[in-house]
Formats: sequence, structure tokens, C-alpha cells
Amino acid sequence: MDKKNRARQALFTCRNCGVVAHADRNASRNIARKGEAAWTAGRESRVPATP
Repeated sequence: MDKKNRARQALFTCRNCGVVAHADRNASRNIARKGEAAWTAGRESRVPATP
């Protein structure tokens, strides 16, 4: 994360792709995306199938 992306406390502006969003909304989307990835990974079975 580049600290220059935060022009103000409540404003996130991505210097890489140009996305502009409220900082809290951007953070909540990032958390949701990581949570969904963890949920999906947890649902995948790592136990070999029994014959």
C-alpha cells in the first residue's frame, strides 16, 4: 500500500489504477474479498476421498 493513496483521512485514491473511493468503503471491500477467499478455501476438501 502506498501512503500517497490517502490524500485525506476519508478519501482513497489509487495512484496505480485511478480508483477513487471513501477509505472505509474501500477497506470493507478488501476485507470482504479476503473473507470470501478464506471461506472458499475452507470449503475445499483437503482430505483424500475414501474408496
